[in-house]
Amino acid sequence: MYIDVDHNRMRPRELYQLIISTVTPRPIAFVSTVSAEGARNLAPFSFFNCVSVNPLMMMFCPARKRDAARKDTLVNVEATGEFVINIVNKEIAVRMHQTSAPYPPEIDEFEIVGLTPVASSKVKPPRVAESPASFECVLDRIIEFGDHPGAGCMVLGRVVAFHVDDECLTPEGTCDPAKLQTIGRMGGTTYARTTDRFDLPPAVLE
Repeated sequence: MYIDVDHNRMRPRELYQLIISTVTPRPIAFVSTVSAEGARNLAPFSFFNCVSVNPLMMMFCPARKRDAARKDTLVNVEATGEFVINIVNKEIAVRMHQTSAPYPPEIDEFEIVGLTPVASSKVKPPRVAESPASFECVLDRIIEFGDHPGAGCMVLGRVVAFHVDDECLTPEGTCDPAKLQTIGRMGGTTYARTTDRFDLPPAVLE
């Protein structure tokens, strides 16, 4: 039996927990930025996806904190107009998860979790060396959905450089999921591997 969820009467935190346990699995954007003063920041966002191929555009959605303050990643993107989206695989899952802790803005998450910053080719924020693929982005626009606690915003970036580990590529030039080993975010602190896969034939008109 289905129930009708009156989401307008739910507390924001309760609704958030319900949504992230329902819209699953979600890909993870491991976003690296630098502040206006040059401090490095690294944080994961599972409200993320590719939104256009021509032009190549990526988006991620940071929500405001419980006190309605902007997250450090958003502050940095607003200040510099640049960010890098690094893809998360099983190998760096634990270290990615640790960066979601509420570190103060002057703390370098690269150093805290032991990931290697690599100079990007077109933007100032570094890439994550351990990531199997990275997208260097310049800010296209930010769409705000409010200034209250929990309100999200959509950060849209134009990809100006794209890096992928050649060991993950197939002879056809696509990424082999068995080698890429990406993970997805579920609800709470649960994640999913992408090792259980199945194929379907191309859809045809019946």
